[in-house]
Amino acid sequence: MGGYFNIAGRKVATHHLVLGVLAGYGVAIKAALPSTDKTKSPPINAASQEEGDFVANFLKSVEAEENKNKH
Repeated sequence: MGGYFNIAGRKVATHHLVLGVLAGYGVAIKAALPSTDKTKSPPINAASQEEGDFVANFLKSVEAEENKNKH
């Protein structure tokens, strides 16, 4: 059906070589990309300090509740 290469005394199909090259590219790209911090939240753009404090406290309470439900 397809072609074969003789590598280290074994027949290796060309489509296996292509899949190996593509996987190698994927791993190299993943390793080269900077890791992102998933715990960072976007800034709170509140109209007043009071509103900002309310939103921050609400988010903390929701996170605490989620952590409590996970365990």
